[in-house]
Amino acid sequence: MRQRLIGCCAIACLLVSILACGNNASQTTESGQESGASESAESSPYSYETVEFGGREAISVRIPGDPDYLAADDEHVYVRGARGFNALDPETAEVLSSFEIDAQFCDGVGAAAGTVWTCSGTDVVRVDAGSDDVQARFPVTKATVQGHLVIGFGQVWVLLGDGSSLLGIDTDSNEPGEPIVLPVRGTDLAVSADRIWVVSSLENAVVEVDPVSGALVRRIDGLPGARGAVAVPGALWVGGSTASYRIDVATGAVTASVNGGIGNVGAITADDSGVWVRKGGVTLQHLDAATGALLEEISESISDGADHGGGGDALVAFGALWISFFDDATVIRIPLS
Repeated sequence: MRQRLIGCCAIACLLVSILACGNNASQTTESGQESGASESAESSPYSYETVEFGGREAISVRIPGDPDYLAADDEHVYVRGARGFNALDPETAEVLSSFEIDAQFCDGVGAAAGTVWTCSGTDVVRVDAGSDDVQARFPVTKATVQGHLVIGFGQVWVLLGDGSSLLGIDTDSNEPGEPIVLPVRGTDLAVSADRIWVVSSLENAVVEVDPVSGALVRRIDGLPGARGAVAVPGALWVGGSTASYRIDVATGAVTASVNGGIGNVGAITADDSGVWVRKGGVTLQHLDAATGALLEEISESISDGADHGGGGDALVAFGALWISFFDDATVIRIPLS
């Protein structure tokens, strides 16, 4: 749904900011309002083909409904569309099930330990990945622009309102913690071994947060168009609009800057050997995580999306690089070995 949000982000942020003023959320549970549905082979809206991508034999699957943000647990890859999400087989990319929350648009997905965390409007919704049962719903006024519901330290992390506060929801008890007031308006999140990182494309910065104490460790500025981040050993890589930046987590210094970036609707992810930077539809840079040296570059004309260059997400999972294209209703699985 990112393509719909780009033109109205400022209005959406203002509205959710107003709604957030009275926020002191607790979860509500429900049943019978959301239901999962597996598609039969006869009526399946999905189609599959083998394609060549960067010299590799990849699998392309067509998924209606603006597929965008990606997540994975130990069993499946999940792709969030405008109104729900799909579970994909990690080896074949076959759509195993689809789940529509309701008629409210939203962006946001995360997955861990058999649970999918997603959203409906500005509510956060917890779904059992095996049964597609809605386990809980949290009216927390989630920030509209947050696409990655990151999970770490026993909590799922949510930006609230206009992104100026951060909330953790305990994944065992379903209890929300106390909101953490941020010095920036966050637009997305990343998690490392001992920190939560708040990315702000509005203020060209990232903020390091201690997840245990809630303390703000430091703010790092000078990252134009910072829209995504991924943690690697000893560093945080930030995808900006025209460049990608390596931040040494020990010092907070930017130790590498690589031209290209992720644009307005791209993504950044990492594998064991480096960082993948995805821009448009599609240019991929594979960078050495320690130095920023270019290991590989792939440029493929996949998207017909004239407005946004075929944007979408990128995720490394199950030995493959997964890329979504919301303008083209497509997800591609590219093997890495």
